[in-house]
Amino acid sequence: MHYVFAVVEDMLQEVVLRKLLATYRRDIELSDVLGYRGNTYIREKLVGFNYAASQGLPHIAVTDLDNNPCASNLLKLWVNFDIHSNLLFRIAVREVEAWIMADREAFARFMGVAINRIHKNTEEIKDPKLHVINLARQTRKRSIKDIIPIGIGSQGPGYNSILSGFVRDNWNPDNASANNYSLNKTIERLKEYLEGSLIK
Repeated sequence: MHYVFAVVEDMLQEVVLRKLLATYRRDIELSDVLGYRGNTYIREKLVGFNYAASQGLPHIAVTDLDNNPCASNLLKLWVNFDIHSNLLFRIAVREVEAWIMADREAFARFMGVAINRIHKNTEEIKDPKLHVINLARQTRKRSIKDIIPIGIGSQGPGYNSILSGFVRDNWNPDNASANNYSLNKTIERLKEYLEGSLIK
């Protein structure tokens, strides 16, 4: 069993990461989850996580691309050092919600909307979180309505819990990876991560 630290922006990223590990790497267990402070925290601490990984404390860090033009641009801005092999750093294009929606049939059924409401390539959705909220506005399913913001809020009171429940119970990463390149590459890298390492 490999024990690693996770670094995430929020609850939804953690749930997705745990699902990926449960699906593809049951030999990896999270010893702790760090972050929950947005992407600025990850950017500022990434060199420290890299150093810790080089000292035998493997880390998996996940961040959203957000408004950066592309993943390579974000890497240039954030990474001016050699990433150690024990640090797996992955970028969700554009947000982790795009990874979730990429299991199009299951997500459309869960949300109670037509599948053609979800782009075939979810990386092309400019604002995935807003897209999820707009889908919730279109559905007649009461169980989904708490995704919708109240007042000036950016998301509804049930946003994280509802989407997390979908990820845990219904999301199929294999299906999703066919519709999102950054998720597909993350799964490939995750399968290779720490293979052959003596670190346990």
